[in-house]
Amino acid sequence: MSFLERFKSYLKNLFKLVPPSKEAVELREAMLGDLMSRAMDLKETGLYTDDEIYNKCIESLGDYQPVLNELRLKPLAAVKSPGFQRGVLTILSVTLFSVVLYLILSVVIDNFWGVGAYTIFPLAAIALIVIGSIAPLERAIKLRRPLTLFLILSVYSVILGTAMFFILWLGAGISPGKTWVSFTYIPFLLAVSVAIATKVAKKSLLLPVLLAVPALAVPVYLTASVITGLWHPLWIIILVGVLVDIVILIVFLNRKISLKEKALKEGNLPEDEGDLSEWENR
Repeated sequence: MSFLERFKSYLKNLFKLVPPSKEAVELREAMLGDLMSRAMDLKETGLYTDDEIYNKCIESLGDYQPVLNELRLKPLAAVKSPGFQRGVLTILSVTLFSVVLYLILSVVIDNFWGVGAYTIFPLAAIALIVIGSIAPLERAIKLRRPLTLFLILSVYSVILGTAMFFILWLGAGISPGKTWVSFTYIPFLLAVSVAIATKVAKKSLLLPVLLAVPALAVPVYLTASVITGLWHPLWIIILVGVLVDIVILIVFLNRKISLKEKALKEGNLPEDEGDLSEWENR
């Protein structure tokens, strides 16, 4: 790990209890600049190992401690920040809307009190989670961080599958003997998350797509079988998923061969003929 990455990681932990503010950002950047400058100076001497340089640089941060302590003692700065206030208003708005909707529907619709509690409020909680993760989701896409994007979408997948189970069971009154199939859609949602993250990373989508097809075929088969009770003939759905994967693979390979032939004709074939990633992503 480079000095820059190690220093950034250290400062991230150091500023955890510091309310977000322009002053905090400027201080953090100044500290990082000083750390890197001191590290380069020590590196040029050739007298220390990387670990020794890192430790000496961290020890030099003692001069910033009074300023850090002062920033930590300003909790009102976080409360007064637009981001915090916007978050509080969002939580209050979603909560108020869900409560009002629940009361109106419960009065209008007979026997909706129990059903509404098991449907409206879980959906409101999911909405808050999604709203709260929009900002990091946008940053992950903008900065092309596929791992962060995948982790966020994975949380969505698990929450959605679990919420659907309880909504169908406790809200719609469907027995757990049938609603359990909602969990089987989680692998498909995870495969979709992998595909989205792969797209952001500008890599080949072949593997995520090949994983997504059977990940969808299996829960569709289970859902249809649970609803109809026709387990034996409906296994054909899984077979169709396998055939679709084969077709996708054939189409991909044909396209890859066509792109290679075109590159050969135009004289644009890379020196490493095995590196066709630039064509796969077109």
